[in-house]
Amino acid sequence: MDMKKHFYIIFLSLFFACKSEGELAIERGIQFYDWGKYNQAIAEFNKSKFHQLNKRNQSYDDLQLLAQIYYNLSITYAKLGIYDAAYQEAQHAVSLVPNKEYREVLSLIKAKLLETNSTNQ
Repeated sequence: MDMKKHFYIIFLSLFFACKSEGELAIERGIQFYDWGKYNQAIAEFNKSKFHQLNKRNQSYDDLQLLAQIYYNLSITYAKLGIYDAAYQEAQHAVSLVPNKEYREVLSLIKAKLLETNSTNQ
């Protein structure tokens, strides 16, 4: 009986320590970004965003994770020079968690977007 109790405790500990598919997708996205595979990074970040948006009973931690996903997407789009998409993703990040880091990236992308638009005219 005592062994069963220990087994269940270990099983529950391992079960809750496992990362979700959304969290794994973020990690894969970061790895792809580091490898310079930006399109694959975007696909993984979008996969993670899908999982977060479809999650029921979201907590504040989930909200922060979603903001981080938007932030990662904004930086990746900016790296590819897709400033419209980068700006939209950065706006989402700031609207969820208006911290200094996200606001600074939003400002940098906005400046780059304005610069790009003025040279295209």
